[in-house]
Amino acid sequence: MSEENVEVVRRGFDAWNRDDFEAFLAELHPDIEWHTALEGVAEGMVARGHVGMRQVWENQRAVFGRMETRIDELRDLGDSVLVLCHLKYTGRGSGAEIESELGMIVVIRDGLALTSHDYLSHAEALEAAGLEE
Repeated sequence: MSEENVEVVRRGFDAWNRDDFEAFLAELHPDIEWHTALEGVAEGMVARGHVGMRQVWENQRAVFGRMETRIDELRDLGDSVLVLCHLKYTGRGSGAEIESELGMIVVIRDGLALTSHDYLSHAEALEAAGLEE
């Protein structure tokens, strides 16, 4: 089951990078709670359900001209997946390119992402998972 959990997360990231909201949504539990951490967009926000995820999706695309996520590591944690990745985005108005670390812990239930907690560094995500670098 745990490899299936990793694949749920991988498919979600693939859909995100293709800018395919419906495919992204297909990997999310209807009761999803995504605790965001991306500064300037939805910092500290908790998106709830598919409606909340649509809001986050639209907010991020309004601020950034292009967003791409490169996965560095997906680690099976049993009922959750640790994600260590890098975001690369371009400011819609400024055209400035920014790259930053992002860590996530995604809990999977019934083959779908139920909760996700974002962290602004790999170290923070590892610490939250009770792991070391």
